[in-house]
Amino acid sequence: MENLNGSWLKIKTGDDYCRPELIEFNNNQVIHFELELKSGNELSKVQTEWNEKLSESKYEFINENRIRIFRMGKIHTVLSETESITGDTEFWTDYERIEPTKTELESKKIETLKFKAKWKNEKIPLKFNEILDSPVIQEMNKRMKRSGRKLILENLQGTYFASIFNNDKREKLIGIKEIDENKAILFGFPEKPYEIKAE
Repeated sequence: MENLNGSWLKIKTGDDYCRPELIEFNNNQVIHFELELKSGNELSKVQTEWNEKLSESKYEFINENRIRIFRMGKIHTVLSETESITGDTEFWTDYERIEPTKTELESKKIETLKFKAKWKNEKIPLKFNEILDSPVIQEMNKRMKRSGRKLILENLQGTYFASIFNNDKREKLIGIKEIDENKAILFGFPEKPYEIKAE
């Protein structure tokens, strides 16, 4: 049987707006957790009320550290103002096992590093504690008294995350598999390659 040990990060897709969550497997139970800030940049897990039976779920391993769980749900299609149809469908969600980040750097040092990552031909800046929005968006945010998007370094069980905050709410976690002064290997992406290198 495949190894289900450890904590698994829910991999969010572009059309997924729920808060970041983790799952753990315990005897046939899939236990769901949300995250909250404990102190400094340390996160802690808080168990939710939602548990599932693994034996009642269809699942497959994508690789040794990534599992896909299939669940039944409904799709609601609006045909016109007065007509719609509802149908059963199967959805799937990927989860990736988190492991302690390989690094010799302290968190204060990591926060000073700046990298660029490439995802789908888009260059993504990796810099902590700075606003990520363009100057135009920043100006609009100021008028609406919003704080905008930021990357914050957070840590759970020895795993570092580049956490994306939008208006002071944690939206997404990008896991850091390893990091030194020249590069970072990031994980938790919805499509292949599931990890990318930032330099």
